[in-house]
Amino acid sequence: MINRLAPPSVELNFRQRWANYITIFVALIGLAGGLILRNSYENSTQRYENSEVGIAVRYPSNWLLDESPAGTRSDYIVRMQDPIAVPFKTTLQISLLAVGPDAHLADIPDLLNLTRASSFATYRPLPVTPVVLPNGSQGIQMNYAYVATETNPALQSVPIVVQAEDVIVLRGTQAFVITYRADAQSFAANLHYFDSFLRSVEQVYS
Repeated sequence: MINRLAPPSVELNFRQRWANYITIFVALIGLAGGLILRNSYENSTQRYENSEVGIAVRYPSNWLLDESPAGTRSDYIVRMQDPIAVPFKTTLQISLLAVGPDAHLADIPDLLNLTRASSFATYRPLPVTPVVLPNGSQGIQMNYAYVATETNPALQSVPIVVQAEDVIVLRGTQAFVITYRADAQSFAANLHYFDSFLRSVEQVYS
């Protein structure tokens, strides 16, 4: 029978133990620093200002900005999208509607529902409630959902259920529609972007 001897135990001396502790400590510091830098990057914002329509707002700095060219007929003033969001790019958007001098906030959701029902597949309006913006402006909040499909045949995919929320504010003969859209599964998780967006809204004048 072969006698298998256990290897001799190795005891760490004082200096080796402290070297191990320091290595672990430095690794933890590096990990914590990486997390802080990542959070700082994810939470950093950039200012967007449009003096022509009189509004300024802050949006995530790593998002893509798409501003409607001046003089064109577009359904939005500016749109910010998360470039890495899948399967639907999380979107923040500001639109401007011309309304009559006697317009009421309660009339605007019906107008938007009519136009969107013809533009979005399986459009479904959800509850409308009054809301007060962080800057004190009175408005209304309307929610809706629809199905997004890829228009490019080469990129066809499974239809995506999109959930959206508008906050509408009247200013004279204009109505600002501030919109948040995301796929239904990530809507709640990304809602903090919209909350921060609303808190940063301010009026500016040229």
